[in-house]
Amino acid sequence: MPNNVVLIGFSGTGKSAVGRALAARLGWPLVDTDARLVERFGCSIGDYFRAKGEPAFRAAEAEEVARACAEERRVISVGGGAPVPPQNWAAIADGNLVVRLAASLDTIWRRLNEMPGAEERPMLSGDNPRGRMAKLLAEREPAYARAGLTVATDELSVEQVVDRIVAALPVSVS
Repeated sequence: MPNNVVLIGFSGTGKSAVGRALAARLGWPLVDTDARLVERFGCSIGDYFRAKGEPAFRAAEAEEVARACAEERRVISVGGGAPVPPQNWAAIADGNLVVRLAASLDTIWRRLNEMPGAEERPMLSGDNPRGRMAKLLAEREPAYARAGLTVATDELSVEQVVDRIVAALPVSVS
């Protein structure tokens, strides 16, 4: 039986919505490491990223990922880049079911631009954001590919994604 279910994937693949629905279905608390970081920073991730830089953000993220993954019977949603550093992957994979939520670049682009606060996302600012997203997706693919389960969310409702994750869990978990 896994200690936790950890949702990984690029921004816009549905980690937050699926995390809420899966946590409700399992009766487990949801731990969203990005939400914990916003609370910790007292500002948006975008503001923190701009003020302190990526290395400071990634260090704080690593602490939150380790803390979340040390808990039990949680649905944990981590930021899109969190699975890449080896120390984060070690925490994410240790005794947990790691579920990658995947979507096409077109779906991700549409979803991110439709989200409230889209202008706050560092990924959507500057020159050629779509090209940067494609590059990041390619760079992160090896980390994402290590997940124990991958669910493509492009054409599925949140409930359908949750159904697929629950079906992959040992009976005693659900």
